[in-house]
Amino acid sequence: MRFPPAFYQIEREIVSRFPDLRPSQHAWLSLWVFGMLQAKSGTESAVLTALSTYGNLDALRQRLREGLKDGRDRAAPCEVELEVSACFPALFAWVLALWQGECLPLALDASLLGDELVVLAVCVLYRGSSIPVAWTIRPANTPDAWLPRWKALLEILREALHGALPRRLRQMKVVVMTDRGLWSPVLWKQLIASGWHPLMRLHPEITFRPCGQERQKVKQWLRGPGHAFLAKGVAFESKDRQLEATLIVSWETGEEEPWVLLTDLPPDPSLLRWYGLRSWIEGGFRSLKSMGWQWDKTRRREPKRVDRHWLTMAVAQLWTLACGTREEDAREAGVPPERLRTPPPVEGKVHRTVSLWRRGMASLGKQFLRGRLWKRLWLTPEPWPDPPFMIPFRIVCVT
Repeated sequence: MRFPPAFYQIEREIVSRFPDLRPSQHAWLSLWVFGMLQAKSGTESAVLTALSTYGNLDALRQRLREGLKDGRDRAAPCEVELEVSACFPALFAWVLALWQGECLPLALDASLLGDELVVLAVCVLYRGSSIPVAWTIRPANTPDAWLPRWKALLEILREALHGALPRRLRQMKVVVMTDRGLWSPVLWKQLIASGWHPLMRLHPEITFRPCGQERQKVKQWLRGPGHAFLAKGVAFESKDRQLEATLIVSWETGEEEPWVLLTDLPPDPSLLRWYGLRSWIEGGFRSLKSMGWQWDKTRRREPKRVDRHWLTMAVAQLWTLACGTREEDAREAGVPPERLRTPPPVEGKVHRTVSLWRRGMASLGKQFLRGRLWKRLWLTPEPWPDPPFMIPFRIVCVT
């Protein structure tokens, strides 16, 4: 089979970014990513349709499917198979190599495929979307201990960041956000030990003792809906669970209960806005599912095969958002994207009318028509939000 030059550009990049993979695995991953970027979908049928002009359809289908299978299940059984977890350090390093910011926001969340599969994913939050960098696929609605799996994923990324070059990446501030269903003091302590900063949402019934004050339930520190509270002190009552932390509580008017956040970061009302970035992981899941790569339409249910399919989507997602970044930056700078060769500074929040994923897809379509892809790509995050607040904050003991 003879592919256009753009395919070989993708293959060279994948060989460079995943040096530990075998040549056959490089070729398989490149085929999937090339087909997905052309098809604007991650479903097998759409990818095959996009690739159909480059070779025999049955042979292409066989190549796509073989890489998803365990070695023993292939047409020619073997002991070699793709271990996706071994690719997470390289995938994370790829994101870091393109990253232009000094802070890195990560989020942990679970995504369901009906009532059959659940994905536990660690994602980099980026411009209204997200890029998965580590995950595990589990059967849904079955007894399973999630905490050890989260710990293992975070440890993989910690080691990858610790070994990152240049040195500035090792000194980057990493903020890890979780919803209240994932709160765990074990995760909190692991993140602190890694030098990362947890920003976790908790149930509003917890107790908190600001420095020099009496311990009370969080709600009692508020004046009711329409107010917020910020303090430094000790969370939880029992001695074996007590955590020195910064507490941020916000109760918006019209909401049934307040948001309760804990972090080890210095007290700052902007932390509440920072946590708002966590919603971007939902934007990333939407682009992986119905509004993008259409993973929700897959008929695969074997966790290991889905795990490998997620690797193809993660690489395609990274490539698409990087292309969308160059398009968006060029639009903000008022120049054609072909003339923008280096990442410009991002002064403030981009007023986005088209999602970064769709802008990247449109850009890739033009690049494929020209017969070559951009070599210079980057990921420049927007400045961390620090807008004025319309809700009055009560600030206690922040020194």
